[in-house]
Amino acid sequence: MLRQTACLLLLSCLAVFSFHPKGILASEGEQDGAVKDISPSGPYSMAIRGVDTVTVGVPYAFTCSASCTPACTFSWRNGNQSSTGAELTLQLKARPPQEVLTCVAINPDTGKTASISKTLVVTVGPSNIMISGPSMLTLGVENNFTCTATCYPSCTFSWNWMWEEEVLGSSSGATLSITPPETVDSETVLCEAMDSVSHLYISTSLQRYVARLTDIYITSPSGLWTVTAGQTFLFTCFVECTPSCTYTWTFEGKTYDNDQIHIPVFHKGEKPMIQVEQEISVAQAHRTEPLTCQAQNTVSGATISATQVLTIINPYSVRPATQGVPMAGKPFSLQCIGSQNPASITWLKNSLPLPVSERLVLSQDNTLLTFSPLMDSDTGTYQCVVNEEIGSIKSIGYEMQVNYGPFKVEIVEAKKGPVGKELTALAGSITALQCVADCYPGCSISWFYNGKMLSRNASISFTPVTPPNQAVLRCVAYDPLTMKNGSAETTVIVPYGPVDVTISGSSSLEVGVKATFTCNAACIPACTYTWSLYGSPVKGSSIDITLNRYVATESISCEAQNSVSGKTATVNDTLTVSDPQWCGC
Repeated sequence: MLRQTACLLLLSCLAVFSFHPKGILASEGEQDGAVKDISPSGPYSMAIRGVDTVTVGVPYAFTCSASCTPACTFSWRNGNQSSTGAELTLQLKARPPQEVLTCVAINPDTGKTASISKTLVVTVGPSNIMISGPSMLTLGVENNFTCTATCYPSCTFSWNWMWEEEVLGSSSGATLSITPPETVDSETVLCEAMDSVSHLYISTSLQRYVARLTDIYITSPSGLWTVTAGQTFLFTCFVECTPSCTYTWTFEGKTYDNDQIHIPVFHKGEKPMIQVEQEISVAQAHRTEPLTCQAQNTVSGATISATQVLTIINPYSVRPATQGVPMAGKPFSLQCIGSQNPASITWLKNSLPLPVSERLVLSQDNTLLTFSPLMDSDTGTYQCVVNEEIGSIKSIGYEMQVNYGPFKVEIVEAKKGPVGKELTALAGSITALQCVADCYPGCSISWFYNGKMLSRNASISFTPVTPPNQAVLRCVAYDPLTMKNGSAETTVIVPYGPVDVTISGSSSLEVGVKATFTCNAACIPACTYTWSLYGSPVKGSSIDITLNRYVATESISCEAQNSVSGKTATVNDTLTVSDPQWCGC
C-alpha cells in the first residue's frame, strides 16, 4: 500500500483597506482622514512555499509570493516547462538529473521583475516490492526470505511474521530468517519497504505452509508380520503429513501407488495422522521380505518411509521320495509337496528350467521327478514352481548332493603336478606326494610301495628304499558309501650306476673290414655312452670301425654316464690289427 503526504502551502496576505473614489484612504490611526498617494513598488521579499523533497509519480503543490504594489503577476519555469500563476502543481514522470523550480514576479505597473529558485531533492519509489524465499517452511531449520523494492536513493526494510492473527516476531533488514515452532502449520511474512529520504513506504505479504512429515508406521490387521505365499493381505500406513502427501508401497520388487487415503477425525490435541491402506499379494516365496511405505510431502518434496520385514511362509517344498542318500548309479526321486493344482507344476535346477529326458522323468501330475539313474552332475538345488492366480510361486529349494566316486585318482607332487608313469627319486631324498581323487563325501586313501602297505594318509613324505632301484608306488582311493575304489600308480626309479662297464665285439681288426662294438653298463635309468676313437668322441651305445691302413694295434674306450646322477665310468680296450695284403718287408 502506498501512502503519500503531499503538502500544499498557500500564502495569503490579508490587509484591511478603505477605498475612496480619489484613491486609497488612510488606515485607522492616520490623523484628520487625510488622503495619501501610494506609489508602485516591488517586487521584493520573494518566497516559494512547498516541500523540499518530491517523489516520482506523486503530485505536489507549490506557491510563489512577493511584496508588490500593485499585486504582481507570476510565472514558473522548471526544466523545459513553464506556467503562469502564483500556484504550481508538479508531478514528475521520471527522475531528472536535477529539478529546479524558478518563480518570476512582475510588477504590472512598473514592469519590474524579480525571481527566486528552489532546488528539489527527487526520490523514486518505493515500488515493485517482492518477497523471495522457499516454497514451504521446514521445521527445525532456519528458513530465509529476501525482500526487494525499487527505491532512490535507498530503501530500508522491516518485517513482521505471524500465524493467523498472532504476531510471532519482527525484525529489520533486507533478509529474514525464521524457524517455525512446532505449534503452527503455516506462517505469513510481511515486508515493508520505506524510502530512506521521502519516508514513503509500501508493503507486501507471503503465506507459506509448514511442511510436516513425521511419525510414519505400518500396521497389519492381525498385528503379526508372518504371511503365506499365494495369499493377499491388507496393511495400513499411518503418517503425519501437512499439507498433503503422495504414497508409494514397495514389496517384492514391485511398487504400488495409493492415492485413496482416509483422514480420521481426532480429538483436540491429537496428531492429525493420515491412514493409507494397501492390499499386498504375496507371490514370491522368500524367507523374509521388506514391506515399505513411503510418503512424499507435495509441498516440500521431502520423503519419509517405514519398513516392516515380513516372514513369508512357503506352502510348497521339494523333498526326497526315495529313502537313503542320493548315490550315483542308482535311481532317486524328488516330490513337490503342498500343491493343490498339480497340473500347473514345472521344475527348476539351480534356478534354470529342468529339461526332461529318458533319464529324467516326470510323473503324470508333475509332482514326482525321477532320476534313473543318478549321476554326479545331478548335484544342485531343485525347486518346483506352482502357478497360482497371483503369479508363479517357487517352492523352498532342496539341495541334492549326489554321492559318487572315486573318479580321476592321481598321484600329485607338491608344486609340480601329476607325477606321470615314472617318478625319479635319489636315494635318501624326500618327495612330498598327495593322492587326489574326485569323491563325495570323501574317500579313504591307502599307499602301497613295492607291494607293501606304506601309509593311510592322503599326503605322504616319500623316501625310496633300495634295493630295488625300480619299484611301483600305488595309491588306492575307497568310497565307503558307493563301496567303489580307484587307484593310480607310478614307477619309482632310484638312479644306480654306471658299474660293470664292458665292450663286446671282436678282439681284432682286419684292414678294410667293418667291425661292430657295443658298450654296456649296469645303470638305472639307462646310461648314455660316449666312445673315444682316433682322439674324437662318438655318441651311442654301438660303434662301427673300418681300418683303411695297417697298424700294429688300435685302442678304443667307452664312457658310460647316468642321465640322472651324472656319474660316469670308462672302459678301455686294445685291438690287434691284421692285413692279408701286407708282406711285412
